[in-house]
Amino acid sequence: MRNSSKRFPMNENRAKYSESRQLCCRNPGGFTMLEILLSITVLLVGLTVIFHTTRSALRSMSSARELSEAQNACHTILNELLAQSGKIRPDEGKKIDNLPHWKIRIDIYPAPQPRLYVLHLSAQQFSPQDNMLMGIKYHLIRWVPVERVWLPPPPTETMFGDEFDEFFP
Repeated sequence: MRNSSKRFPMNENRAKYSESRQLCCRNPGGFTMLEILLSITVLLVGLTVIFHTTRSALRSMSSARELSEAQNACHTILNELLAQSGKIRPDEGKKIDNLPHWKIRIDIYPAPQPRLYVLHLSAQQFSPQDNMLMGIKYHLIRWVPVERVWLPPPPTETMFGDEFDEFFP
């Protein structure tokens, strides 16, 4: 005969324990369907978060790589401009060879110091669909002597000629 006193110290509670065990755990050796569905839901939520985080990190990495290449292109163009013997001219926008959606613009304007001009290079990303500028930019500014800058000739007459004087005496 089995010694039931070790397993169930009180024989009168044995029936109650057996009933409550059957009510709460129908399959004491396995998992219920609810537990399996809950664990699958938690797993899917975790995988979704990991997927979105990875996708965002890859997008940021690509954007940082493009910006780094645009910075290198600006520095290369600036060094080429400063190394040449001719005058530096403004340019509305050159495409960067490695980056098809980036343009470099060269602007020149007077500096606050006499006999100096500001050479402003900016790399800007633009949208390929509508050719509109996007938010990513890089600016590189150097001061150059006035002798290195191409300045447009001053206008010799008014923009409208003599007709302008007739309307505004």
